[in-house]
Amino acid sequence: MSEVGSGEIREAVAALLRIGEPGDGLLADLVAELGPIAVLELISAVAAGKSSAVEVAESLSAAVTAVSGSGQLGAAFDRWAVRGEDAQGHRDLEAVHRLGGRLVIPSDGEWPSALTDLGPAAPLGLWVRGEARLNAALQSAVAIVGARAASNYGTKCASDLAWDLAAKGLTIVSGGAFGIDAAAHRAAIAREGTTIAFMAGGVDRFYPAANTELFHQVLERGAIVSETAPGMTPMRHRFLLRNRLIAASAQATVIVEAGWRSGALNTARHALELSREVAAFPGSVYSASSTGTHRLIRLHEAELVTSCEDVVELIGGAEPTLFDDANLSSEHPGRAAADPIDDLAEREKICANVLSATKALDVGTVAARAGLTVPNTLSALAVLELAGLSARRESGWVKLRPQT
Repeated sequence: MSEVGSGEIREAVAALLRIGEPGDGLLADLVAELGPIAVLELISAVAAGKSSAVEVAESLSAAVTAVSGSGQLGAAFDRWAVRGEDAQGHRDLEAVHRLGGRLVIPSDGEWPSALTDLGPAAPLGLWVRGEARLNAALQSAVAIVGARAASNYGTKCASDLAWDLAAKGLTIVSGGAFGIDAAAHRAAIAREGTTIAFMAGGVDRFYPAANTELFHQVLERGAIVSETAPGMTPMRHRFLLRNRLIAASAQATVIVEAGWRSGALNTARHALELSREVAAFPGSVYSASSTGTHRLIRLHEAELVTSCEDVVELIGGAEPTLFDDANLSSEHPGRAAADPIDDLAEREKICANVLSATKALDVGTVAARAGLTVPNTLSALAVLELAGLSARRESGWVKLRPQT
């Protein structure tokens, strides 16, 4: 790809990030089918009145039959055109560049491969400020999220966990909010570890403003990331959609204090849908701040953890390598370490991702989480057992770490 072509694509992605809302699957599918430049040109034509949304949608009807929701393209182009005329990608690129930031797009080496698991809900690009490179920082990461109105107990749990995980070289991911999020970021920084804060608004607008000093420290020890265009304000739906990025970027999501309707539970839901590990700290049975975490544990949607060691065991050992494309074999420097899961068929890979290293799951549960029939699940588990990747216990099946 030429530098000019690359620059044009980056400008188009920047403009589309202002035009669309986070998690717009229809826009993402259209970009995947036509490319960001072509999609931006079509939206700009509707915004300028050169074409109607209906005309553009009809002209694409034959070309985008594979796009999910293509029947709503007319209404979508009308919606996108509202911001289309004011969306100037180069202006946003310049504004973030002046702050020392950058736009990272999927074709960049810095792009974190973990986000591709989001499928059509993956972001078109990410605005980034900070010293850390996302692909390296998110190779081994744990998300720590929870209540904004955290108790002293919750803050202590989050701080201790983040400190110990950072000491083991894991990146701490959170959302920059008051309470548990801020405690996790601060502890990682104090331990001189890497921490990533995913924001619901533009990377040029620190929110909450009272955490501005903390965000400046994050810039020195990690990065502040958002898919929302510069200058845009955080809104409720953007917080909820931001949570999918937190869940996807980490190997495990740990909930430390969450009320019955806490936004942290939304992050846990995203993590479960992505077959990521979810864990929760127990709290007092009399504490409203722990009703959400207790519900996750009771419904077997989260593993009960009380320490860094529990979390490390959950994700497979002291040196987690879920997203390890860049990890190198110690015996052969410069060569990527082999992963036996890569040689499995898709059905077996799905079952391997569903299994837990610490909790035995019965066949019905594995089948439900994997979206497979029970006979197919049994066949897949047998293959995994022969490969030394799973074992049968009295109460079900558990994941085994690959032998190196």
